Amino acid sequence: MEESLASFHSTLMTIGENLEEDAETMEDLFTDIAEVADGLQRAYTFASSLQLKLDPAHWLFDYTVGLARTLVGLGDEKSQKYGADWITRVENYAQKFEAQDMQKVVKAIKDAWNRGQKHSDEKEGDGPDRKRRKNH
Repeated sequence: MEESLASFHSTLMTIGENLEEDAETMEDLFTDIAEVADGLQRAYTFASSLQLKLDPAHWLFDYTVGLARTLVGLGDEKSQKYGADWITRVENYAQKFEAQDMQKVVKAIKDAWNRGQKHSDEKEGDGPDRKRRKNH
């Protein structure tokens, strides 16, 4: 899982060089992301089934953040919301046990789809200047 997550980030960085190859690469990437998400879900299910008094996020934090970062990196709102769903699983853990920098990363991932929505609203004329334009 760790190698897959690292590979996703490097793949996303190289997209845009060849459109034909990029389409095939993205299709493979989506399949691989789905497999990692499925594996991570199984890991959460297993960890929860142990009924320990320890949050599964203690073991699965890095993987969850990696998956969420990848999903946000895809750039579309649906993927970003899915990334936010994943990051909510580790949000409480991050606030209690992670450094402030990592807490900021978790918050940024969780709020990424909101920033994209606000940006598109402003492009469509629903931003803060909308009232000013209507009055003039």
